[in-house]
Amino acid sequence: EVLPLMAEGLVLPYLDVPFQHAHPDVLKRMKRPANGEKNMERILRWREACPELVIRSTFIAGFPGETESEFQVLLDFMQEAQIDRAGCFAYSPVEGASANDLPGALPDAVREERRARFMAVAEQVSAAKLQARVGQTLQVLVDSAPALGR
Repeated sequence: EVLPLMAEGLVLPYLDVPFQHAHPDVLKRMKRPANGEKNMERILRWREACPELVIRSTFIAGFPGETESEFQVLLDFMQEAQIDRAGCFAYSPVEGASANDLPGALPDAVREERRARFMAVAEQVSAAKLQARVGQTLQVLVDSAPALGR
């Protein structure tokens, strides 16, 4: 319902959607309801309805049991989805979380290396999307200007 309003310029065309991962098996282990294929379909529909849509998301790399091929699905998703701004966290155990009991805990170095690889892809996607805007005139909203005393 909000996408048409975004397309008309009545609502800021920005969504912050925590996809977390793209591989269906990892999402199941995370106890997330969606899967990467459906998420990609959603993104394509959203962008069709509102081409100016900016999507921000967060992801987790190195979740217990994540294989290299599952991680590659995540990297491929990031490339295909063209998420405008993305953050990625290396999985870390949280007190009381059921994920702590899952088999296949990855070493810290692997989790961090995957986070860094993801962020390299995310930075490339973001830079390309920003570069495409160079030379455009855009309407902006400034909510403060400390240098001007406002």
